[in-house]
Amino acid sequence: VIYINLAHKGGKLFIRRIPALTAIDEAIGRATEMGKAVLYVPGIMDIDDPQTIASMSILGRVAEKTAKYGTLLYVPTCHAMAMSMAKQVVKESATKVGRPDWFNTDNIRYLTDDQFGYVSAVDGIMVRERPATNFYLGTFYAESLILAETGHSTGAIQIAGTAMPDQ
Repeated sequence: VIYINLAHKGGKLFIRRIPALTAIDEAIGRATEMGKAVLYVPGIMDIDDPQTIASMSILGRVAEKTAKYGTLLYVPTCHAMAMSMAKQVVKESATKVGRPDWFNTDNIRYLTDDQFGYVSAVDGIMVRERPATNFYLGTFYAESLILAETGHSTGAIQIAGTAMPDQ
């Protein structure tokens, strides 16, 4: 109640920086400094899943930073609707920071609906493109270990988040 009243009166409030958001900025900065790409994996569920919706929100922030710095961003998706949403989010983010020319629709792809087929394809992207930073944000199941292990073997910074307790 004290802080609500303070805010209403125009008082100065301290808002603590969330460490995970700082880590996202630092990881994108590292990829930019190395001249390498960023890989963003939005999970294996479609857009009717709350975690995928939350992931797309974070993708917007990641896309803004990568567009601003001119860093390559790959977003492989597991569902066609998730791909369409990811394309729109990344396109809007690039436009928002004044870099609509940076957006490349070919870097946001639908791979397959099959769980392990998807993970194999994403692993192939990691091995071929060797991104400096991998984001895994959304719904993940058994494939999370395979993604993390491949990302580790390529030497990438990895940031992950899911609401799945087992993962």
